[in-house]
Amino acid sequence: MPTIYFDILSDADTIIDDEGVELPNTSEAPQLALELLGQAILDGSRRGIAGVTKVELRDQNGPFLRVSAAVVIEKL
Repeated sequence: MPTIYFDILSDADTIIDDEGVELPNTSEAPQLALELLGQAILDGSRRGIAGVTKVELRDQNGPFLRVSAAVVIEKL
């Protein structure tokens, strides 16, 4: 089973995953990355942080997938 690492990168933080998650295959990884991205956005919103948040996935061969979202706070 491959070990997949989920690194979180944002304008405020960089969190490098040193433990990883063992998955039966990498086909489950995009869904997990989207869920983690959503949680990272929620965590940032509690601190009032806007900007781009990315979750980068890597395995023993290096990075292979990135999901990202931008949060924009506009006063109208």
